Amino acid sequence: MNKEFKIGFVVLIVLVMLIVGVNYLKGLNILSSNNKKYYAQYEDIGGLQVGSSVRVNGYQVGMVSDIDLLIQDRPSLLVTLILDKEFSIPNNSTARIVNQDLMGTKGVSLILGDTDVYVKVGDTLNSSIEGSLQEEVNAQILPLKRKAEELIGSMDSLMIIVTAILNKDARANLSNSLNSLDRTFVLMSETMQRVSDIVGENDERINNVIINLESISENIKNSNGAIENTLSNLSSISDSLVNTDISSIVDNFNAITQQINNGQGSLGLLIKDDRMYNNLERSTKELAELVEDIKNNPSRYINFSLVGRSSSYKKKNK
Repeated sequence: MNKEFKIGFVVLIVLVMLIVGVNYLKGLNILSSNNKKYYAQYEDIGGLQVGSSVRVNGYQVGMVSDIDLLIQDRPSLLVTLILDKEFSIPNNSTARIVNQDLMGTKGVSLILGDTDVYVKVGDTLNSSIEGSLQEEVNAQILPLKRKAEELIGSMDSLMIIVTAILNKDARANLSNSLNSLDRTFVLMSETMQRVSDIVGENDERINNVIINLESISENIKNSNGAIENTLSNLSSISDSLVNTDISSIVDNFNAITQQINNGQGSLGLLIKDDRMYNNLERSTKELAELVEDIKNNPSRYINFSLVGRSSSYKKKNK
């Protein structure tokens, strides 16, 4: 073997070892016969790089071997996944780009589905991407930020209103109102003290009033039987009134009224016939004149003597 051949052979072995070592460090064993290739298409890979790990439930099963830009109606990225573990992938599984640490290192997490139909080597998997840590923080902080801004705006408005209200005149009026309120409390305190003094001075009278009220209530309690009898009697009277033939009484009254209106009977003649009224008036007038004459000349009608009749009376009778 000449010298050039030996140098070329050594260089070839070094390159092979370098390629195998680099892929081994990336987690890909190119010498393994179990490597299977799958694809996933994304609109945005969020910083995913070639050599990023592919994991199932946190366990690494492969790596990202290639990322290609596809120019179609909308640009997209085709990610090639190399899996070196032997397992079946349901066709509703998802290759999701996730954050592997707080530094934002990206990786692919295979979320296995639950169907009995499995994908074949070389098929394209469903894809999704997890929000970045910043996006998650923004999603949580943004509502709080908006509420804080609204609160600050409300506080500014409140301070403006308070400043506008509590001007010099308003402060003076408020001070006067507080002074009036203090005086009111003082008057209320004095009034309560006076009421307390009055109650203390008339304690015996109040006790007597309470005793009298208790006596009245006791009498009412003892008179319950009488009250019940009275109510029973009133109830009986009301029942009697209800049971009375009111209609017949009303009919009789109407009949009497009709007779009076028709001029029947003494009362009807008195109301309807003027002659009876005139005769009655003339009779009462004559009776009044007779009474008046008796008062003025009693001797014409009454003449008596304790001994006997007077001679003049005898002569007059003769």
